[in-house]
Amino acid sequence: MKLVEWTDEVGWKHLALLRDGDPDDMATQGISRDPPDINQLNWDEIKRDLHNELVNRRLSDWRDVQKRQGDLTGAVQAVLRRRLKLLYNISYNKTKEVTNG
Repeated sequence: MKLVEWTDEVGWKHLALLRDGDPDDMATQGISRDPPDINQLNWDEIKRDLHNELVNRRLSDWRDVQKRQGDLTGAVQAVLRRRLKLLYNISYNKTKEVTNG
């Protein structure tokens, strides 16, 4: 099996598993190996939490960000990492149920 990357008509990249002998242009028909669907994230909550994290870190203007760039990165990571890991975990458990079930 080989992993093939392809891009759909609206620009989203995807990964698919194909048999070694299959041409790469059959990727749309392969077994999807995409990350979990980020549309499941609640973007209103993420925006609120990111705003609050920026306030907590006192990042209120460009000068603050320039002085403490690590805090900007940390704020984004603090808000997104937990939610993304949860999506991966949910996806993994669903796959595990299907294969064991």
